[in-house]
Amino acid sequence: MKKFLSLIILFLAFTVQSQKNQNEILTDFQSGKYSVYKVEKVSYKKYKMVKVKKQWPIEISKSGNNVTNVLVKRAGILDENFKPDVPGHPAYFNFKAYRLTFINGLGIYYTWNGKEEATTKYVFSKSGGLSKSYNDLNKEVATYAKAVFKNQTNARANVKEQKAAVAEAERKQNSLQNKQVSKIEIKLVNKPQKVAHFSEAIKYGVVATLKDGSKLSTKNLGGKLPWSDFTLKNKGCSNTIDEVRVDEDAKSLKDDRITILAISKYHPTLKATKHINTTNNVSIQVNLSGFWGYERHKYVTVFQGKNGQHAGRGDNLTIKVKTVTHKQTGVKLNKIDIYNTTKKKHVARYKLSTDTKLIINNQGGGGMNGDDGRDNSPNGGNGGAGGAGGNILLIKDPSVTKLNIELNNKGGKGGRGGAPKYTSASRGRNGVRGDDGNITKQVKAVSLNF
Repeated sequence: MKKFLSLIILFLAFTVQSQKNQNEILTDFQSGKYSVYKVEKVSYKKYKMVKVKKQWPIEISKSGNNVTNVLVKRAGILDENFKPDVPGHPAYFNFKAYRLTFINGLGIYYTWNGKEEATTKYVFSKSGGLSKSYNDLNKEVATYAKAVFKNQTNARANVKEQKAAVAEAERKQNSLQNKQVSKIEIKLVNKPQKVAHFSEAIKYGVVATLKDGSKLSTKNLGGKLPWSDFTLKNKGCSNTIDEVRVDEDAKSLKDDRITILAISKYHPTLKATKHINTTNNVSIQVNLSGFWGYERHKYVTVFQGKNGQHAGRGDNLTIKVKTVTHKQTGVKLNKIDIYNTTKKKHVARYKLSTDTKLIINNQGGGGMNGDDGRDNSPNGGNGGAGGAGGNILLIKDPSVTKLNIELNNKGGKGGRGGAPKYTSASRGRNGVRGDDGNITKQVKAVSLNF
């Protein structure tokens, strides 16, 4: 009976402590040197705790009633900084893949898996002794952690609110809100040598000068001025913070430059503008093709036997080119409009320097391979035919004296014939290549609306 009562008392004691979080439990722990026990394998799935000769220093740091950091000097020399999982109601302290939980006079150093199971690595003892087995330690710390997890909801909400309050206080401190500002400026972090369709991003930030002469800058310029202070109305490039890219459609490059424009939300009359002339000298490759044989079912109803499906032909294109003068630098530019006459839609509109290469691939799709022979049909299936290349009409305005363009509109390859099941059977025929498309060139007046 006495033994039974003792077990009940121990259970109640553990239950009470299991509801305490680590901030509460660590009121009974002090910084200092702790006896250490490590896990050693005895046999398959059997382990024991072995005492380490040298004690390890542990430093417990607090802010008020909350533990902010537990520094474990592993092996007495290697610093490992453990941080609370939820500062107001921690179940454990975390360092990389390891956790540290203090309970019943012990500090248990362990890993945690997706099944909510603990694997003890080391144990730190205040008293110097350890009466618990390896398996008991794993169960005890897992039971404790899961009990505390259930009580963390309110604490996590409080931490979230505290973080939001800190973030808002920092924003206001670094914001232009309620501050007297003289001017704002755009500063480039980098300026690529090439400013064109598909060129690398241009990185930039904003600097604000206050009336007292002090300056605030955005993060990428070394400061903390929030981007939320500004409305961006960029032209010819993306409306994104930190970096912009030149628009792919030349219709938005009417002045042959991009403009980065930031307007202060709290001082609407203050604007920062940066104009950057385009260089229009990044080579471009446009890839178009008819559908491939294995995609034929997406476009027409097919009966799929052992033979490969035929591919689709390329669409017909009309390409118009006119030479103009760069509105900022005076160099010659080719305005190029690529129009899909089959689908009746624009493919692309570019402005390129006369030396910059444009490659247009308008080829037929590749035929589908035939199936290999099977037991009930030993001959291989025939490969599908490749699609014909799309026809291209190139119209050059009389102003065009130099154009670096490459047009590829070959037919697509035929599919491979399927292999026979037996040597006595026959291989399927390879599909034929599609016909090349036609290229027609004209010189006549061109009118472009960009």
